[in-house]
Amino acid sequence: MPSIDAFRTKRGRARLTGDAVVFDESVAGYARALYRDYWRSDAWWRKAVFVAYALWPVVVVGWCGGLVLELARGGTDPVWAAGGALVVAAIVALAWGANYARGFRSPDRVSLDAVTGVAATRGETGLTRPRLVLTYEAGGGTRKRRVNLPSLLTPAGEDSYERAVAAFAERGFDVEA
Repeated sequence: MPSIDAFRTKRGRARLTGDAVVFDESVAGYARALYRDYWRSDAWWRKAVFVAYALWPVVVVGWCGGLVLELARGGTDPVWAAGGALVVAAIVALAWGANYARGFRSPDRVSLDAVTGVAATRGETGLTRPRLVLTYEAGGGTRKRRVNLPSLLTPAGEDSYERAVAAFAERGFDVEA
């Protein structure tokens, strides 16, 4: 019987049941993880990271509001503003489309029988996040599920990565590191 039945992810938890891996992830789970890992930490710099995460939506909304006010006053050319918004939207759509074309999906449940491979990337502290990529068969083709784990900057980051790798290794998967 495997000893690890769950591990933390960036946005919540992943639970390994007898026949599947189930992802309990949400925006609320992401907010809870940020609060737990950064704000409740004893390190002042983690609290600063939490404040930055909390303030960036305010800054973006303020910037967009300022742009709308500037457009209403006639101080900015609407064609340039619309063109900039279209460029940003096109970049986001292309990035999403490229991931979709590469087979990445985000199901909430993946059958362990369908999993054909597990790749783990530890990441670089402060630069990239630890993650797993599950390769599985679904819908007549090969799909992938990216599982982002807590940052190595958080107190539980290293442990979450080790638990995730061990959870799949215990179930007989050859985890590529």
